[in-house]
Amino acid sequence: MKKFLTLALAFFLAGCGAISPAQPTAVPASQTPVVIVATVLVPVTVEAPTQAPPPPTNPPPQVIVVTATQEQAQVPPAGGGAPSGGTATATLPADAGGNLFSSLTRSGSFMSFRCLPQQITFTASTSNQYVVEVDFYYRFEDLTTQPTTMTEWKNYGKMTSDKNGNFSITFDVNLIHPDLRAIDKAWIDYQFVGLSKTLEAVGRSGKISQQIQYVKNCP
Repeated sequence: MKKFLTLALAFFLAGCGAISPAQPTAVPASQTPVVIVATVLVPVTVEAPTQAPPPPTNPPPQVIVVTATQEQAQVPPAGGGAPSGGTATATLPADAGGNLFSSLTRSGSFMSFRCLPQQITFTASTSNQYVVEVDFYYRFEDLTTQPTTMTEWKNYGKMTSDKNGNFSITFDVNLIHPDLRAIDKAWIDYQFVGLSKTLEAVGRSGKISQQIQYVKNCP
């Protein structure tokens, strides 16, 4: 019996020595953790302004255009009216064309710096083939002085040509020399000067005087 127990113990110890230590169990590939990065778009709501922007502090000035009616353009000075010193006449002098110009016309005989009308249109024609340009000259006869004084002639500018010997220009009281606009009462004298291609004087009309009335203030 003792011998049997000894053999059984030896067999048991031999069997325990054959058992290898347990190895860690491998994780299946299908169970490997996967890191997932997700991009989340968050909508942003932009609210439109509920109020209109305030108006500018200094708004641009309004442009007011004053147009003279036919009746306004024919209003004579108060009191029947030429400026003190004479009476206007529409009759041109005999030498008005100066042997160079014909068909001299104008649209009016009265101008005012502060009232209407403020423009007069002049026309002149010539058959001289050498005249390619016509300049319009004017001067004032100051009726506020005794005796009446005359200013120097001033060149208002080149007349518009139709290329057929006809010329026209609109004389605007706001474009005349500031020193002349300051005169209270005056005659406006005028003259046409024909120029060649080289801007040399070919000839000139007569000096047409005391036919246009000018007053600074309203009649």
